Amino acid sequence: MIIYILCQQIATTEKHKVLEELQRVNGGKREIVSNHSSLQDQTLMKTANYSTVQTPAVQQKHTQNLIAKNQSKKTEAMAITKRLVSLEGQAGKGQNVTSSTTSTSSHNVKDLSSKASHSESETTSLRFSPKLQGLRGSISIRKLINTKLLDRETLQKLETGLVTLEEVQASLAQFIDKPTAIAGVYLESSKKKISFLEAADQGLLAKTYAIEYMEAQAATGCIIDPSTGQTLSVQAALEMGIVGLNLKDKLMDAEKAATGYVHGTKTLSVYQAMEERIVDRHKGKKIIEAQIATGGLVHPVLGVRVPVNVAVDQGLLNKATLQNLYDPVSNPKGFHNPDSGQKTYYCELLKKCLYDTDGGVYLLPFGEKNLSSFSFSSSHRLSVINSALGLERSPYQAFKSNHIDKRTYLFLSQQDSEWQEKSTVDVNGSHLHIITDLKSGRQLCIETALDLKFLEIAELVSYQSGLISIYELADLILSRMVVVQDANSPVAGLWDVTQKRRVTILQGHQQNLIDRLTALRLLEAQACTGGICDPASGEKAPVNEALRRGLLDETFARQLQQSEQAYYGIIHPQTAKTLSVAQAIQENLFPKDMGLRCLEFQVLTGGLINPETHDRISLDEAVQSSLVDKATASFLKDEKSHPKSLTCPKTKRKMSFMDALLKGVYDGHTGLRLLEATKALSVGAKPSFQYIWNYHHI
Repeated sequence: MIIYILCQQIATTEKHKVLEELQRVNGGKREIVSNHSSLQDQTLMKTANYSTVQTPAVQQKHTQNLIAKNQSKKTEAMAITKRLVSLEGQAGKGQNVTSSTTSTSSHNVKDLSSKASHSESETTSLRFSPKLQGLRGSISIRKLINTKLLDRETLQKLETGLVTLEEVQASLAQFIDKPTAIAGVYLESSKKKISFLEAADQGLLAKTYAIEYMEAQAATGCIIDPSTGQTLSVQAALEMGIVGLNLKDKLMDAEKAATGYVHGTKTLSVYQAMEERIVDRHKGKKIIEAQIATGGLVHPVLGVRVPVNVAVDQGLLNKATLQNLYDPVSNPKGFHNPDSGQKTYYCELLKKCLYDTDGGVYLLPFGEKNLSSFSFSSSHRLSVINSALGLERSPYQAFKSNHIDKRTYLFLSQQDSEWQEKSTVDVNGSHLHIITDLKSGRQLCIETALDLKFLEIAELVSYQSGLISIYELADLILSRMVVVQDANSPVAGLWDVTQKRRVTILQGHQQNLIDRLTALRLLEAQACTGGICDPASGEKAPVNEALRRGLLDETFARQLQQSEQAYYGIIHPQTAKTLSVAQAIQENLFPKDMGLRCLEFQVLTGGLINPETHDRISLDEAVQSSLVDKATASFLKDEKSHPKSLTCPKTKRKMSFMDALLKGVYDGHTGLRLLEATKALSVGAKPSFQYIWNYHHI
């Protein structure tokens, strides 16, 4: 009996050690799991293009790194549990002869074993019945796997406790949360929000427009109360008085786009209903475009939104409809712009919207402040508001101050910009990394940002590792840049009023924004005052380098050789002395008409340029320095003598170079002058496939 008691005590001591070890392992695992949410935010992949929709593969990468970190601890915990079970068995052999202390210890082990068994039972149950909240009711994980919104790896992580249902739900927010449909109207003057129907009653909005927007809400998943952000079914909205009974039939019919069209024993998507001739094709395409713009096509059976590639794979949509969705011929614009009354796509309306943090809703601004308009004078739209407090800020400001989450920030940023990175080589053979906003024409050089301390090495590493997106990187750099207006700037480029983007003079000519003669004169002014301007970056380049960069074509480059000499000086063929333009004219070494134009361009942009020092000097100083004669100086001072040889790219009226400078506006991105421009003739709007192609490449 003594031997049994000694064995029992030894086993009890060993069990205590093992229990302590198990607590240590479990504590480490709990710490890792508790920190998973922040790690998931930090590992959000770099985002590009318009879409906020990510592929299932990308979504699941949020937790991949946790597997390796937890695997060893999981294995260790399993081994310890086996040792506990073994020890418990050993203790059981001497149960009849142990003391009360030993019995208590054995009871504790059994209790722990019972908890482990209960936990294992829960995990086994989880394998068969985990559910998430969808747009309408709950939806099983397995259905989401079949829909390709999740993969089986996520299910395994749920089973092992590496992720929670709440974390998976958060990762699918863009598919199962309320859509980014437009909830109402924001009155800029009073900084208040009202519903579309209230705006129509107040005469601010046409009744037909208001009904269009309400139908779009129902068709994308829910009626949204703009005052609270609450999402409701059409029936609930009717019962609460948010919409009137007069709209019941229209909204109930629109809601079928989200709940499905019942046809025999099947529930059909919008496209399938179009194919069965249940829904008019024009109306159906209008609904499909609105659903895609607000987060994805609604799966009528599952009650979740899905990316268009998944929708095509599952027969909810076909490629032909998708490819022609933004073709104004096969799918005319189906909504109305409240400001102009012109037809527009729903995605274009969303670009105008403000995000109200009071309720988390998207609102169409109404007023003359044009808060939602992106312009050359600012780097961001003030597209985040708090209607309760009357605050207005940019998406980046709102994100950094924790007023919006990362997903909302990225969605709003993608309405303003489309940043992409590319590599290039400069004249010295050094590799440069340029990020370009394809929408506005802005460019930022990462290496330059590092040199100027607009970017830190650690921040660049975070971007390269995917912890911050390209949109955050761009906003971070832009927020630290100090842009000063260049009073000596010639016309550096054009601002396309319609497309709201910067273009070079060459691009303006190629896109029919400006005639060739005006383009040549503006380029001559650039060449003789320091270099060809790149309005995307604010840099200036010699003619040959500008040709290499695509700022000039070969014809323009040949025509600008002499203008460039006006900046660097003309070398006398006999004395090798560097002459100014006026001196070269006197020596018959430079064409007089071109020489006078160059002198005019220099004077009007800050003064004549000394070719030896490249300093600006006044006409009087130039006369005293013998860089220009008195007659020429007198001619240049006479503003009436300046010819009106340019055509305004906006009004299409004749103007002088001085008029062009007066019409010019300073670019908030570079500090250089831009001229507003529109096309000479309306040749019809070009199809905009950006949104659709964005989804194609997910």
